Amino acid sequence: KGSKEFIVAVIDTGIDYNHEDLNLNVWRNPKPGPKNDLVGYDFVHDDGLPFDDQGHGTHTSGTVGAVGSNGVGVSGVNQRVSIMALKFLNKDGSGSLTDAVKAIDYAVAHGAKVLSNSWGCDGCDVQAIKDAIVRAGEKGVLFVAAAGNGGQDGVGDDNDSSPKKGFPAAYALENMLGVAATDSNDELASFSNFGKKTTHLAAPGVEVYSTLPGNKYKKYSGTSMACPHVAGAAAFVWAKHPKWTMNQVKQALIDSVDKVPALASKTVAGGRLNVLKAMNMKSSQLSR
Repeated sequence: KGSKEFIVAVIDTGIDYNHEDLNLNVWRNPKPGPKNDLVGYDFVHDDGLPFDDQGHGTHTSGTVGAVGSNGVGVSGVNQRVSIMALKFLNKDGSGSLTDAVKAIDYAVAHGAKVLSNSWGCDGCDVQAIKDAIVRAGEKGVLFVAAAGNGGQDGVGDDNDSSPKKGFPAAYALENMLGVAATDSNDELASFSNFGKKTTHLAAPGVEVYSTLPGNKYKKYSGTSMACPHVAGAAAFVWAKHPKWTMNQVKQALIDSVDKVPALASKTVAGGRLNVLKAMNMKSSQLSR
């Protein structure tokens, strides 16, 4: 069912940390600072209250770890986990990349092992973001990123080569997992970016039902919804294999996908996330 000992940082619009289906799985800071950062940090307002006034971060958090077996709402990939709320996007869904860097560094400094990043921008290759991800990797932290929704014309952008490639997902870094979105027919979602070299696998991202602020629930679509499936799965696998390295967890998720024809030339793994298979992987089975 997962483990409360394992921290996933959701870097987004914040979280409704009072939500009936999230509260018990929200991270509690054992050593709050002067800004009283009990559950995370709000880099928009520079305080310790990262409340979600937009909805996006609460939705992605529910996929990572809405409480399971409580008779309420939905269940996340993890029924038990600690979700760190890091808000750098405002009520309009926009924010500064400087604050994104601060959020990444905060997550690593406070013990998160998986960072869920359902954000990005087209063609914005920013060295400071790349450096922050590299710093996270040096600490053994996995950076999971939504591939991007470039398909305004019904075809997503190629994160390997398009001038509109989505960053940070397009970075080819050791600790990165880029995630595309699939629909209920195991087809690549029409809006989803992809990349044979930089997009590692896909996960459900069309009409995903999850939590919203105010004890509400709704279906959203986007690679933003696919990303937390993989971030949640990474935490799930790592909680079962706590001695595994970042690279082993990443490889287990890649090696255990269900192969899907529509993804064969669109992702590194050529398939869609299968959490059960990933859970049952042994270190001896992992590709080198």
